[in-house]
Amino acid sequence: MAYERLLDREQTPDEELIRKAIGREVFPVWEDTIRFLGEHFPDYESETVYYNIQHGWALRYRKEAQQLVMLFPERGAFTALITLNSEENERVMARINYFNTRIRALLSEPSTLPQGRWLWVRIEDHTDFVGLTWLLEQKDLI
Repeated sequence: MAYERLLDREQTPDEELIRKAIGREVFPVWEDTIRFLGEHFPDYESETVYYNIQHGWALRYRKEAQQLVMLFPERGAFTALITLNSEENERVMARINYFNTRIRALLSEPSTLPQGRWLWVRIEDHTDFVGLTWLLEQKDLI
């Protein structure tokens, strides 16, 4: 399914454009996510980057070469891209029942990677936000 993302490479999104795209119902979840990342991962810097023509603009959190998460604003939601190595994936799978139905369904799909997985998690409400925080807390961070 294609989501309406911020695809115009010439227009770097500011907070107002992100707010309009996400919408007033989901924007508080975006703000809570940004606050959570700042409080729990203070060593990770955020930067707005153009990912590619299909996914558009994202807010990327990384420390040097280590990426934590990318957040893609889109109409009525945002999507988080999280990569898990095999150990992180095992920890997540051990807690699969802690997640809501939508995230459990994602985790139940077989990974296409030989070690670990890439998760594209669409965040539409605070139950998705809770799942996202649990996923991020399983990351092996240096």
